[in-house]
Amino acid sequence: AFTVRAKVAHVDILNPWVFTGLLLGAMMPYAFAAWTMKSVGTAANDMLKECLSQFPRIMGPERMKPDYEKCIRISTQASLREMLAPGALVILSPLVAGLGFGKNACAGLLSGALVSSVQLAISMSNTGGAWDNSKKYI
Repeated sequence: AFTVRAKVAHVDILNPWVFTGLLLGAMMPYAFAAWTMKSVGTAANDMLKECLSQFPRIMGPERMKPDYEKCIRISTQASLREMLAPGALVILSPLVAGLGFGKNACAGLLSGALVSSVQLAISMSNTGGAWDNSKKYI
């Protein structure tokens, strides 16, 4: 759809704007992955603090019931709050590239992100499998 509407018949990497877009697009999936992992760490830290504050009261003399609703609220709010930046990166970067640098830069950005994402996806799935298998030995 983009190539038809933007009238981009081919993506020539010798074009400086296309090459610039390729470089920026190749970096985008890594920035998205890093921001997402950082967000998960922040959300997990918030959840850990809540669990550590509840645990003494659950195991102590008062025998309080766990406050599951508060944990769910922490998780939901953290996921919505922390994913704003990665979501904005994905939505706004093609718009900025296209409106700011032209259709060739946007085509390069999309091509670079696509190629880089495939490599990152394969790497992350293999890494996830390795981490999962390593848990069995611990």
